[in-house]
Amino acid sequence: MKEFGTYQCLLTKDQLTGQVTCSIGHDSLEFNNDQGRKTLDFADLIDFRLPGYRILLTTTSGEVVLSELGHDTEAFFEKLWSAYMERSMESLFASGESLYSGEGNYDFSEQGDVQHGIAKIELLDDALILCPHDHLGRRIPLCFIQDIVEENYSITLILDTGDKYSLRRIGRDTMAVCEKIRKLRERILKQWQQAHRELNSHLEEQLGEKASSYRHMLDCGCQISAGLYRLDGDGFWFAGFKNGKAAVELVTQEQTATYLYTYDMASHQAFEHSLRHAMESVGLHREVIFTELADKPLYRMTVDRSYHLRFLRENNQGRIVHNAAWEKNISAFFGC
Repeated sequence: MKEFGTYQCLLTKDQLTGQVTCSIGHDSLEFNNDQGRKTLDFADLIDFRLPGYRILLTTTSGEVVLSELGHDTEAFFEKLWSAYMERSMESLFASGESLYSGEGNYDFSEQGDVQHGIAKIELLDDALILCPHDHLGRRIPLCFIQDIVEENYSITLILDTGDKYSLRRIGRDTMAVCEKIRKLRERILKQWQQAHRELNSHLEEQLGEKASSYRHMLDCGCQISAGLYRLDGDGFWFAGFKNGKAAVELVTQEQTATYLYTYDMASHQAFEHSLRHAMESVGLHREVIFTELADKPLYRMTVDRSYHLRFLRENNQGRIVHNAAWEKNISAFFGC
């Protein structure tokens, strides 16, 4: 386990107090004393702050206070933030060369939900990453940005969903960072659109053994959409839509089932947007879309940081395995 430092401190939780040795690891905090060892996985860490030279941890099971760190208090906070950021980026499947690293204020609006705070910022070649010291980390794909507005030393990214993400107080870097984002977005969007034109132009011939599934959905009267996961990834997906229902096929080298969804017919566009964003967000980790999360802390962090993934998971109606009864089951689902 990667270590970010070991510290002596006083731990208080649920009116119980004791001296502990606290180690900051790659994916958790570990507390040791004479009574044993306890671990706080970062998936259960909702927020952490630094009020009055104490570290206040807000977790899924309540608040934890770390004190008596002395001169190490601020260093502990920064090390914890760095470790938490690395784990958050891992959960967001964010990788690649960092083209800008900084820190600043942010605010975002997602489907009417408004949040703001301070975040560490990373610009990668395909996305902008926000990592605040809480569970609101975000990966903002450049391929979905519709507009970029730079004014009054702030940068606002407007996505195809209408969601907005703004950066402020990043200092003299503002104009340079904005220009980098513009150039990257222009390149990525061009590649993304071209790749999708090629996919849709030759869709049926790329389906392999899933071609019969595609044709049966057409026979059922479904509207078909298809998309990539990421530009540098393998495989793609396609979905049949009809009367507020969707069947999603994952076209990969692996054997996969057909995943079923229902949605409000008036929000077809919103559902398809969430489907496209969710598929792009998971990249090669497609199991996040449907797997159980109880024993998968990293994936719990992933879902917590993407409302598109949560939306898909909440609207999932099960799956159909590819066997002799597949066509009958799909027909029953769509009522055809």
